[in-house]
Amino acid sequence: MRSALVTDGGKAIGGLMEIYSLPQMLRAEKRSDEIGVSLSELMDNAGKALADEIERECVRLSVSEPVILAGKGNNGGDGIVAAEILSKRGFKPVLVLCCGKPSTELAIAAMKRLSEGVEVTEKASEELICSARVLVDCIFGTGFRGEISEELRPLFSDIEKSPAFMISCDIPSGANARNGEVSELAVRADLTVTMHRGKLGMYLSPARYHCGEIRVCYIGIPEGAEKGCEEFENHISLFDGSASELLPERPEWGHKGTFGRALCICGSSRYFGAAKMSCEAALRTGAGLVELLSTDKCIDITAPASPECIYTRAGSGETLMASALPIIEDRLRGASAVLVGCGLGCNTQTEELVKRLVEMSEVPLVIDADGINSLCVNIDVLLKKKTEVILTPHPAELARLCGVSVCDVMSDRVRYAAELAEKYRVTVVSKSAETIVTNGARSVVVQTGSTTLSKGGSGDMLAGALVSLTAQRPDKPLENSILAALIIGESARALSEVMSPRGIIARDILRQIPLTLKKFEA
Repeated sequence: MRSALVTDGGKAIGGLMEIYSLPQMLRAEKRSDEIGVSLSELMDNAGKALADEIERECVRLSVSEPVILAGKGNNGGDGIVAAEILSKRGFKPVLVLCCGKPSTELAIAAMKRLSEGVEVTEKASEELICSARVLVDCIFGTGFRGEISEELRPLFSDIEKSPAFMISCDIPSGANARNGEVSELAVRADLTVTMHRGKLGMYLSPARYHCGEIRVCYIGIPEGAEKGCEEFENHISLFDGSASELLPERPEWGHKGTFGRALCICGSSRYFGAAKMSCEAALRTGAGLVELLSTDKCIDITAPASPECIYTRAGSGETLMASALPIIEDRLRGASAVLVGCGLGCNTQTEELVKRLVEMSEVPLVIDADGINSLCVNIDVLLKKKTEVILTPHPAELARLCGVSVCDVMSDRVRYAAELAEKYRVTVVSKSAETIVTNGARSVVVQTGSTTLSKGGSGDMLAGALVSLTAQRPDKPLENSILAALIIGESARALSEVMSPRGIIARDILRQIPLTLKKFEA
């Protein structure tokens, strides 16, 4: 189901496909059962939807005997229903009860209805699996987490070796629907037939690379069944639309003042490169003016290489000190948006600086890297903010902000990011292989990450692009955050088509940004 992101101005932005977290899907099924479409009916509908897709692929491949691997639970029940339907349509499905007889009430009922026209076996032999031309994975489903058991590893090893066209029901077995983690030997599907809505974990790495083509099938859950349920207070979407819809307006009569002034409070004597990259990204994404406020040494090194910037010296130490606050306050008066953190360093002085900046800034504030690290000890200062704040943490920084471990964050990144955003009324841009942008009420998954960006400087570029877009359009933090991720991600992707991702560095990507924007404008 597609939805629109409605901006403050009332304009709808398309390209958002609604997806569900695992708790949301479970709640939708329960609500459906409560308001008149039973769980048994949902299984029948899911089995039919699966059978339709199996039939389509069998016809395409001239196959009459698909092999359906069914687990003991309801995912296996979907496979049992599909086998029965395919048998009635003239196919000769082989149903393999690879984990033993069904154990759930719904799957047991489906098995009892199975006609004699379906060949059933509990022996998933290597010969059967490796000779099949179409294999259907109905083993685990969305409830799986952890690792595939030792008992089933030979089966999954045979599946991995099979040359068959692989269809997974709901999610590839061995993949975690909550967070995208996968077990060793998890199924790699050519096609995943998922029910009602795509599941969040299917769109997160590494599970997204196990799903192949994803087809979402309607199974009869009434539209609006989720209304009023607390699980749906955070609406989750996948961005799969056009970046052109997100671009700020750029009138032909505009001048540098029209397109905003980005103030970057970044850099230190050690991390001057971060300041340079964030400022150049800001310049290359459309801001009219970009000003770097930093230490003497950082500016001495940076200015010759980036003459387009404005430079304000605010201290002669290794890092900026809290004593720079009067200078910062003065420069805030002319700014449209502020970035703090890239290469800033983290000590008691930067902690006080960031705290006071949050308290006094009246223009939108992007906080990245050491800005986040400096914020963590005083995080409740966000409750005193006077303006929009955007946080751009990587997993370790998000863990610090939330007071949990990195493992905790990665087990349910959307939830942690959304809860942080809701608590402090900020926008969170959670960086990893996929970027998750959330304001607590709406979370958007942006799939533009790649190993090209797995290097120092990528976060600095994203932060620079984001403060630039914010300077041009201060009242659209969600849209600006999505667009910044798209700009950097697409620039990296385009370069990786002509250069090895191993050798691409941040400077290469910075030069690609204007070409990416030209593509988006077209």
